[in-house]
Amino acid sequence: MDPILDVSSPYVVPLSDSRVRARELSTRQVWLGGRPVSYTIRASRRARRVSLTIRPDTGLVVTVPPRCPQAAIDAFLVSSQRWIRRQTQRLASVAERLPRRWPYGSTLPYRGLDYPVVLTAQPRRAARVRLHEGQLVVEMARPGLEGARRVLRRWYIEEATRCLQARTAELGERLGVTWRRLGVRDQRRRWGSCSVEGNLNFNYRLVMAPPEVLDYVVIHELMHRRQLNHSRRFWVLVAERCPGYRDAIAWLKTYGPYLTV
Repeated sequence: MDPILDVSSPYVVPLSDSRVRARELSTRQVWLGGRPVSYTIRASRRARRVSLTIRPDTGLVVTVPPRCPQAAIDAFLVSSQRWIRRQTQRLASVAERLPRRWPYGSTLPYRGLDYPVVLTAQPRRAARVRLHEGQLVVEMARPGLEGARRVLRRWYIEEATRCLQARTAELGERLGVTWRRLGVRDQRRRWGSCSVEGNLNFNYRLVMAPPEVLDYVVIHELMHRRQLNHSRRFWVLVAERCPGYRDAIAWLKTYGPYLTV
């Protein structure tokens, strides 16, 4: 086997302050079955063993406990090479359509557009995210991957709450539909829901999607105030108020699983 080769890391570069933590990601390459395979090592304090994940938007990621020896990573990759080749081939066509997402790439989506993520050290300020000059700037006392992920998720939830409250109010008034309460959550399996009592809940990841996709989900849930099922009558109501709903559904099926921080 050829030796592991270090290549450039996609990890963000701080704008200021030299006290930034050591990189929690590094990108490397290994030869498996006579072919080079690039992968990202992610060191996590929560990891208890070496594990593999592969997604179109992240590529092959090896999550390891801190100070895991490279020899253990090499051995794990060699023992898993059949699985790696099979999954790589399966995801190849999808990967061509998706950019690598931060922290395995440089960008995250917001309102359907991709923005570079930049971490910067600001010791005297509370952690926050700013959309500044076409970048998502994450300001923290001591920038690091896991901390930045928490700050970004909090920011996305706040932005989603603001956008969804405003858009639901606008569309509800236009469509003549009322509701009781609106909540925004970190949901894994649903984009939205409407309860019998008239409470609406939405997935915060919708703020990453294009505005027309977010509008479709809002209209979908508002129409449940008229028809609390997925009958033919319900879909007629949706189609009348959102003619492009099929495109929005197709977009969510293709790209929705990769809207994440």
